[in-house]
Amino acid sequence: MKKWLVLLVVVCLLVTGMALSLSGSAAPKKVQLRWYLRWDNARLNNVAQPIKEEYEKLNPNVEIIIENISNSNEYHMKLQTMLVANAAPDVIYPATHQAYVLAANKQIIDLMPFVKKDKIDLNVYIPEVLELYKYNKTMLYGLPIDTAAFVIFYNKDMFDAAGVPYPTDDMNWEDFIELGKKLVKDTDGDGKIDQWAFHFDTNTVWQVILYQMTGELLFDDLYNPKKFLLTNKNQIEALQFCADLIHKHKLTISPAQRGNIGDMFMSGQAAMNIIGHWRVPTYNASVKFNWDVAALPQAGKVRANRGDGSCFSITKSSKNPQAAWEFVKFLAGPNAPGVRKLLALGQMVPSQEALTKDELYLKTPGQRLINKPAFLVGRENMMTVYQPFTTWYSEAETAMRAAFVPLWEGQATAEQVVKALAPQMEALIAGK
Repeated sequence: MKKWLVLLVVVCLLVTGMALSLSGSAAPKKVQLRWYLRWDNARLNNVAQPIKEEYEKLNPNVEIIIENISNSNEYHMKLQTMLVANAAPDVIYPATHQAYVLAANKQIIDLMPFVKKDKIDLNVYIPEVLELYKYNKTMLYGLPIDTAAFVIFYNKDMFDAAGVPYPTDDMNWEDFIELGKKLVKDTDGDGKIDQWAFHFDTNTVWQVILYQMTGELLFDDLYNPKKFLLTNKNQIEALQFCADLIHKHKLTISPAQRGNIGDMFMSGQAAMNIIGHWRVPTYNASVKFNWDVAALPQAGKVRANRGDGSCFSITKSSKNPQAAWEFVKFLAGPNAPGVRKLLALGQMVPSQEALTKDELYLKTPGQRLINKPAFLVGRENMMTVYQPFTTWYSEAETAMRAAFVPLWEGQATAEQVVKALAPQMEALIAGK
């Protein structure tokens, strides 16, 4: 009897030991979240990596796997391939209009149920910006992170040498033209202009100018267009005004003349550049001359600027949508660590109202002190240069860019290019 009792005790101890051993070796499996970005090395190393490490420290059960493609076109092409294969990353970083198409195709999920459950105050976001991230006015397909407003970057040294006063935040386009004429120079006397007044992207800036001058978008409805409005007389005149900056007033050169010069401002060939905040880190790191920014010149109907930018969304492919949502909140929620990390590095104009007044944005530590409020001028009329928000936007964009080449090269008038373009836009609207 004693032998059996001893044997029973030994067996129990062995079983208990094996159980303890197994429980000790089988640590809980971490939740893996794939985070898909299109950032340069500076943001990848100084923002993404620290955010990953901070989040994993706070959430030891989660592993963030960073996947990055810096080229935006390649980024979205690969994303589509992965979405079709149902193998997309959990958290993505699409541009506003790209996110809209993903929402329309049901490839990203609605964040509104998570927002309501966690009682997230969406009023922290600039209303006009937040509206751009809603599908059918109810589905929230991304938390916005920034806005892509245009400003004038100006070379203070060039202005000083020419004896020209710096641009101001209340300047209009007529002021800009007169100021610009004084900055066009043949510096070596060979009969050729070496210093131009400004550089700008002919694919995007004209749309903001047109909206300022007319108060109209290119289509009668951003989401469900029925009519192409660029055929209106006032819009054609505004478009011609943009081309006249090149060929009538001769303040800059055409895209073909510019050739391979990527940024005339940075190379010292233009006194100004009309572009967004995304150039600030590059200029801070590479430009040796003194520079600052002023608000985009205003004209006509409305004081306006861009409100589109980028957001963080969760794909339909995600196996852990709840965990992905927690990470999105960390990245782009109200006063989130991710947003503050980007602001601390001077990387963006925030989409959250309170943060536009935060010292972290206005006077970023260790960064050049520039006129940051200039990026907020015109925000009462936020618009987007990606028009319309439809699944056929990319076709419309391709058609417009091709049609406008003769305009920017001085080979056709605005009226002529619009007349040729209109049937293509009407066909897209009709679904043909």
